[in-house]
Amino acid sequence: MKNPKTTSVLVGLGLLLVLTYGYAQGNPRATHTSINTLINDTGQAVGGLHIQYNIGGVPALIVYQNPANTFGNVQEDGRGGVDLSSGTVAACGSVQITIANPCACPLRVKKWWWTNGSGILVGKTQYNGCGQPDCTSP
Repeated sequence: MKNPKTTSVLVGLGLLLVLTYGYAQGNPRATHTSINTLINDTGQAVGGLHIQYNIGGVPALIVYQNPANTFGNVQEDGRGGVDLSSGTVAACGSVQITIANPCACPLRVKKWWWTNGSGILVGKTQYNGCGQPDCTSP
């Protein structure tokens, strides 16, 4: 690279990622994550999403969305479920949801479904979880 400042920043970020990954591997309290891209195959725009994970009662799940802020409202139900609403995913559109879990238990999607934004099912419930990296097939 021609710019030494850019090179230094990139090397520093790489080192930070390596150190963080190494810490997480050796730390039993490390965060476990589930990353899934959910594709809206309902044939219409949707305003919400519900995802049910294999764990329940874990406080402080951290939810990331890509694109950021696809849904303005994110709520945990206290039983391993996450409800996202106040947003829109167009027909054939998608959103990537990353859930970070503070406990040392692996996360897996049990089932998920699109909603109209008020919790009413749009399309069908997907019962077989998601295949990484996307949920195009059960």
